[in-house]
Amino acid sequence: MAVGDIGTESYPPEIIGYAEPWIVAPGESVAIKISCTEPEYNYRTVRLIQGITLDHAPEKREEEISQIPQGRQNGKVQVAHPGSYGYIGDWKVPAAPAGLQVSFYMQPWLLDCSHPQTLVSSLDTTEGTGFSIVLNSQGSIDVRIGTDQEVEVVSTGLRPHKKTWAKFKLSIADRSVKVSLSPKSFKVEPIPTSTAYGAQLQGEPLIYRPGPLFVAASQNAANDQRQRATNFFNGRIADLTLETCEETPSMLAKYDFALQMSSDTVVDVSGHGQNGVLVNAPTRAVRSHDWDGSECDWTKAKYGYGAIHFHDDDMDDASWDTDFTITIPPDARSGAYAVEVEATNGRDKDWVTFFVRPNSWAIDISKKVCLVFSTFTYLAYANERLYDTTRPNTADLGPGFDIDKTVKSSEFYKMRRRLDLGLSTYDRHNDGSGVTFSSSKRPILNVRPGYIMWAFSRPREFSADLMMLGYLEREGIPYEILTDHDLHLRGVEALKGFNTVMTGCHPEYPSPQVFGAYGAFGALGGNLMYMGGNGFYWVTAMDPARPHRLELRRGDVGVRPYTLPGGEQVNSLDGQQSGLWRSRGMSCNTLWGVGFCAQGTGLGVPYQRTDESRSSQLSWIFEGIESDLIGEHGFGGGASGDEIDRYDVENGSPEDAVILATSTGHSDEFGIATEDLTYPALNTLGTQTNLIRSDLVYYVGAGGGAVFSVGSINWYCSLAWDAYENNVARLTGNIIKGFLAGKR
Repeated sequence: MAVGDIGTESYPPEIIGYAEPWIVAPGESVAIKISCTEPEYNYRTVRLIQGITLDHAPEKREEEISQIPQGRQNGKVQVAHPGSYGYIGDWKVPAAPAGLQVSFYMQPWLLDCSHPQTLVSSLDTTEGTGFSIVLNSQGSIDVRIGTDQEVEVVSTGLRPHKKTWAKFKLSIADRSVKVSLSPKSFKVEPIPTSTAYGAQLQGEPLIYRPGPLFVAASQNAANDQRQRATNFFNGRIADLTLETCEETPSMLAKYDFALQMSSDTVVDVSGHGQNGVLVNAPTRAVRSHDWDGSECDWTKAKYGYGAIHFHDDDMDDASWDTDFTITIPPDARSGAYAVEVEATNGRDKDWVTFFVRPNSWAIDISKKVCLVFSTFTYLAYANERLYDTTRPNTADLGPGFDIDKTVKSSEFYKMRRRLDLGLSTYDRHNDGSGVTFSSSKRPILNVRPGYIMWAFSRPREFSADLMMLGYLEREGIPYEILTDHDLHLRGVEALKGFNTVMTGCHPEYPSPQVFGAYGAFGALGGNLMYMGGNGFYWVTAMDPARPHRLELRRGDVGVRPYTLPGGEQVNSLDGQQSGLWRSRGMSCNTLWGVGFCAQGTGLGVPYQRTDESRSSQLSWIFEGIESDLIGEHGFGGGASGDEIDRYDVENGSPEDAVILATSTGHSDEFGIATEDLTYPALNTLGTQTNLIRSDLVYYVGAGGGAVFSVGSINWYCSLAWDAYENNVARLTGNIIKGFLAGKR
């Protein structure tokens, strides 16, 4: 079903939305942006506590915020407009220029495209002015030129090759049009010969008129400010230069895309100040035509990184209209919140999720715990499409996997329909390149309180993390919440004073600032609880000026859906080396005692207590627990499952840490992490190696605080089983309450 079908009779009832900003403090306002196919909808604001409604789940709980008025709004359909491009809003030209020359390097990544792909354009088809250089749907280059109320098309027949750099040059002098395409080899590989073409226009070219200049797109003829561009290019452009067509040309604009790399600005170095902006976050810090491998870090390179990779499915900001605004009460407690929107005819419903951070501490927090919601992970997975078999990055979940037999929540079907809402960092772009950015300025439909992950038939990430919050509420344990964003922006200052800080079930994507905040808190004597698996795995970046945008660059090691090219594994936002934390010598093991080792879609298994766990000094941890098996049940089978972590001194685990329990043996539906493989790759499945396991680990750190780690994403799925009446919940409570009581 196409996006254009939204709101038609054949389209199902649908209401979705997003909050901007996504993370706020008490007293701040939140803009709520809704798309609704139904005539009207009602809304109210709630604090989320627990949202899963599966069998054996705790009761669903949410708390209405009475200080924020309820309301009713008329429904309207809103769509997003993906596609990245450069935009120079007011391209200034000399009063009496003599012709025009345009040159640039291009590297197309998608030749078989359903739409024309514009490289550079000032064309106004309504006025019949300007020019446009277009890669047509047949893979050859057309030049379109306005000639007094008309647009003449020069079909050059020049055909660039996929992923081959070529210099393109256009010259317009009077009615003469000349073009050339000169491919460039990387080493000594054979390339097509240079080609040229010339033609005469029928009318007088009107190439200089006030108006915008587009890079990698053309102006939308409808002149819609929300969708001002169309016909997006998939590939790389570098060294764009515009000058007059004279014996001694005058420079009009010259763009160096290597400058201000971390920004959304494209810099004109001609001296005319015709800077532009980038829309929808194309990928910067990529190899250009002159990259030779002599320097693989763009922050140090003198050349080689002056290209931008544009995509027709980039999405940074959905730019929806605001339907209404709410103001968070000044005394609101920290937590996960949602604006609950429901069509008045009852045909659909959504929870527009956002987070409220604490402003300040009015009282002593030394008897409180802090649960950190993994908002960077939520962004990394936002609207992921690994189930989509039409895309090149479909997840291979084994020969027995049948998506039609898995349990799914309504959000899955909305994600599948709404192709306009952007991709996750698990997806590939239409041209096959890996997605490096994700944004919160759009509906993120898998960050919902009742979301069931399609591949596992159980809650995951946010919906699973809420089950921990529900447990804290049930037990009356005093707590606050923070997010990855808070730790990134404030560092350890955000955590100082808490007794204990705990993670969500999948804190996979910390930035250096986030990882550093946890470590600094532990060094100050705070207690740490790592309550998941596959955590602290990939390095990410976030720009404080654009906190909605996350950057992730997957390298050539680690469990990953794609690999970025060599030389492109340094983040554009902060200049940091991306890839695995383990590759930087900072594995998860170094702080938490365990690190990622395996994953699988099979049922989880329980943990078996070790002899070391029976020490009298650790008896408080197991108080009230009679069985030697921990976590026999859960929404994903046993408590050790999904993605799991083990204790491993060679990977950085502290030698003095105690393994309290270890998983009882996984099936061959679990495979070892690729970074653990050596040559030859043998014994890679669950029954073949002891390296595939979860370990419960405990140790007291140098600062005096303790570290407790579970090493499994499934832990929270067992925690909430039978409404928290189980030994995973008992053990978790013993740890938290023991830490609050000063036990070590």
